[in-house]
Amino acid sequence: MKIRNNEELKLFEETLDRCDASVLLVTQQGEQYDLTDPAQRYLGIAELLSKSGYEEPELFTSCAKDEMAFFDYFNTIEKKSA
Repeated sequence: MKIRNNEELKLFEETLDRCDASVLLVTQQGEQYDLTDPAQRYLGIAELLSKSGYEEPELFTSCAKDEMAFFDYFNTIEKKSA
């Protein structure tokens, strides 16, 4: 996953704010960031902004409601880029 512009960043943070449980960002090197923790959120977002291709971190949610929020996020991003 990668954030490509300010609009995607704003929408991503709004989606995180709606989450009820932990949202983990895991890098290819095994580093983990809980994006619901304010300090870790900034570090995780920095990873999303700087990585590309096979280095892109993966996102994991802890509950179905949060997973659906991110499905909505990805659908919105896809529609805007089409």
